[in-house]
Amino acid sequence: MTQDSRAAPFPTFFGDFPDPAAVALALRGVDVRVDAAKGPVDKSLRSTLARGAVEQLNFTVARFGQAIAQTAFTENLHTFVFPTEPSIVRRVSGHTLSGAHIFHFRPNEQTVASSPTGMPWAFGIITVPLGQLTVDGPTVTGLDPGVPLDDDRMFAAPEDAMARLVGLMKDAGRVVRDTPWVIHQPAPAKAIAGNITDALLTCLAQGRARPDRAALRRHRQIVARFEDALRERPEEMLSLSAICRAVGVAERTLSLACQEFLGESAMQYARGRRLDLVRLRLLASDPAHTQVTSVAMHYGFWELGRFAQAYRARFGERPSETLRRGAD
Repeated sequence: MTQDSRAAPFPTFFGDFPDPAAVALALRGVDVRVDAAKGPVDKSLRSTLARGAVEQLNFTVARFGQAIAQTAFTENLHTFVFPTEPSIVRRVSGHTLSGAHIFHFRPNEQTVASSPTGMPWAFGIITVPLGQLTVDGPTVTGLDPGVPLDDDRMFAAPEDAMARLVGLMKDAGRVVRDTPWVIHQPAPAKAIAGNITDALLTCLAQGRARPDRAALRRHRQIVARFEDALRERPEEMLSLSAICRAVGVAERTLSLACQEFLGESAMQYARGRRLDLVRLRLLASDPAHTQVTSVAMHYGFWELGRFAQAYRARFGERPSETLRRGAD
């Protein structure tokens, strides 16, 4: 088992394991008690696990070369688990978990999980404190909280929503592996937590918006409030839940308004505005005393590779080139 020497023991951890028992031990801290089931195991497997704690959210993204049976106990937490690769199957407390399914563990009770013999297990785990979803759920979905508060339950998420959640989890896992120091920075940590929470809640809501033509005037007002929030405090508009709170509407309503008047989602539009602000800052900065990374993270861009790609796609040059031009 190896741990990246650049990362503190927590809030980040990355491990590369040859042994299933070592994987089970590494999961401690995400689940209060996790134990590998007794019996023969394949010692030749190769497995990886990335874990992070951001805001009030803990996330784990991992792949076991060969799945192991486990028992878990989550104390005073909402815990969600889901596969991150197609064709993966896992039995969790009598339920079959596969495809775009998300399983919610019953809080404060034991959960038992196992897989077919020889099958790998690629998965994501998200845990949040009890009560947190009652805060964020209505804000993002506009629905009376339908997420389970005291029971286990299987959710069948829409494919596109599930793909976004899995993509965000894998991005966060790569950050833990390659640049764990990013998670120690307030703005990137807030962005990671907000985006993952938003994606999870969208999966749980399972609803599709229906256009309401009678709301056209209200939608125009919503977009105006949205743009005011971006202009006044862009560094805080890093997640859908933050935007919804600032504008005072549910995600469904905000999505319809933005598509009608901006032609893109609220998050796409907000990201573009923050890229514009990065560019303005770089053009006004002294290259001898400014780092592109610091400016990017100030505006909530925590996945630096994706930031560089998005910046070049929008402006036709690399951020470093913009910074150098600012000195001319």
